[in-house]
Amino acid sequence: MFSKRGSTPFSIFLMVLLVPACVSFPKASDELTRQARQFSPSPGRAAVYVIRPNQFVAAGSFIGLWIDHKKIGRLPPRSFLYTEVLPREHVIELTEVVNVKNTSHRFTAEEGKCYFFTAEILISANMSLSALSEAEGKQLVSDYDQSGFNTVDAEKGSPTKPQ
Repeated sequence: MFSKRGSTPFSIFLMVLLVPACVSFPKASDELTRQARQFSPSPGRAAVYVIRPNQFVAAGSFIGLWIDHKKIGRLPPRSFLYTEVLPREHVIELTEVVNVKNTSHRFTAEEGKCYFFTAEILISANMSLSALSEAEGKQLVSDYDQSGFNTVDAEKGSPTKPQ
């Protein structure tokens, strides 16, 4: 038999381990999610998907996503954000996590193409932003929910379109 005294630290350990994995978040509108999962940007635009995989590190933190200094939204674990951009060079920035170093990535968008990136918080208190293959990106977008912490649903319009 377990004594109360011996099981209490173990119970606390389990709570600390499991609670961050149960983070819930608002989902994007069905219309916006449907549009994102078509993988077909508007004419004259490119599509950008930033995906945050499920991870234990900083699972309770939401990563702020900016493109060209315009806030796109926040990424909880197991979510993605979608936006469209003009065909030219852009800067993606990951920010807003306390005690974690921000990161950015430059890329050049071409009209009609889809770009997929993963955003992660590393144990080293840094953020990582990595390009994904189209096949892997489409699979993750299909598996994950689109974050409701986005400027599109907030503005009730079409996908955010940084210039």
